[in-house]
Amino acid sequence: MVNKKQSKQGRAIKINFEDAKATAFGGLALAERLAGRLGLWSHLEKNLPKRRGHYDWLTIIKSCVMGLLTGSRGTYATEDIRRDEAARAIAGLSEAPEEATFWRSLEALGSKEIQHNLNAALLRMARCVLTKAPRRELLMDGFVPVWGDGSLLEGSPHREGTKHIPDKGKGLLWVTLHVGSVLSAQRLAREGEGENTVLRSLLPDVVQEVLKPTRLNKKALLFLDSLHGDGPTLEDVERCGLHYVIGANKLVETQKVLQALPEIVWESKGADMFRKIEKSGICVCQIQCAGWKKARTLIGRRWMESGTFLYHYSGVLTDLEPSDVRHLMNRKMSYPAAVWYLYSRKMGMEDYYKEPLEDLGLHHPPCQEYARNAGFYAVASLAEVLGRAVDLLGGRRSGRGETMRKDGQPRKRATPLRMRLWRIRRLLFTLPARVISHARTTVIAILGIPDAIQKLFRTYWDNILRC
Repeated sequence: MVNKKQSKQGRAIKINFEDAKATAFGGLALAERLAGRLGLWSHLEKNLPKRRGHYDWLTIIKSCVMGLLTGSRGTYATEDIRRDEAARAIAGLSEAPEEATFWRSLEALGSKEIQHNLNAALLRMARCVLTKAPRRELLMDGFVPVWGDGSLLEGSPHREGTKHIPDKGKGLLWVTLHVGSVLSAQRLAREGEGENTVLRSLLPDVVQEVLKPTRLNKKALLFLDSLHGDGPTLEDVERCGLHYVIGANKLVETQKVLQALPEIVWESKGADMFRKIEKSGICVCQIQCAGWKKARTLIGRRWMESGTFLYHYSGVLTDLEPSDVRHLMNRKMSYPAAVWYLYSRKMGMEDYYKEPLEDLGLHHPPCQEYARNAGFYAVASLAEVLGRAVDLLGGRRSGRGETMRKDGQPRKRATPLRMRLWRIRRLLFTLPARVISHARTTVIAILGIPDAIQKLFRTYWDNILRC
């Protein structure tokens, strides 16, 4: 029940407009400073061709990247930051293109020449981030995970490049390759291309431009699903010199080999009543399909569901030796159990797609033409890596071996802090600020935020300045 006094207090509302240059995205200074530290803008300015028109390529790309980080979507990514003079001052943009200009420019951004430059910038960006990131934050069970996969985006009969994939539906196929949590290479599949073809074209560049320069290739472990478990892909991976664990369920020979094995080779793993599995087991054997030049190691698994009397079989291919997983076998795991444990970690890597698809809105391609969509996803990938780098490099451990909680307080723990992009935007980018530009200096006064967020921001800011 509202009394008269409360009712009167709630009636008076006054609104004033001031000419002060202010923005709701004062925290974009983190992304702008880190992009400068990593040399992203200078690399693009140096390597992109000159553009005819009012806006140069760097202005268009930078407006899109910063717009996506603030939460704008699709071809309207540049429109909101265009209207925010203070945010443009933070990003070092004197102007930004309107939505129509950005849409028109996407066709050229999807051309072969500029695609090459943008993909080279993505590889370089990933290399710089992984070089500066603490090694312990890149390792997973002693390996640096390298994970490739494809995601089916929204599609329609009017959208060029739309594919139909059985059991998945229709859409554009976006293929990516991650090193750790860092997106390192990407491409939209063209007409007639599949996930396997695109991924095989991306892998050599990631090895040469990212893994070898950062000296991560010896600890890299490639994870791929059964779609890639064929001879040509395995030969490409082995030629690159990577360790791998790849699903083998695509091969007809897998079922035949595992069914023919004697009972003595199977290591019993017992029942799992939660999954309604009555019996299960794992084994290690060799497999050589027709056309293969050599046999490869197959780690098999079988299970019998409750109420049935037939086994189901599954397998993964690997080049890992027992000496490579000795640290896992010391946890009282057998060699095949250790390999299956590593492969089970691949499921968690699929969460990396949530950041670009959900937080940046990339599940919905903005255009009908393939070239325009290819240009947009190449630029959006730079925004994804920049946002991930803010957390990976800014939220790393402090000098005394502590990590920072999400409320800005220190804590001691063995695992690093990792925030999704939507949370980074909410806690760090979306901060009210007054911006004053004088000569070549921009003063950003962040207004009225809690002490905990101030401490968190200072931690990220100081770490980025030191990287």
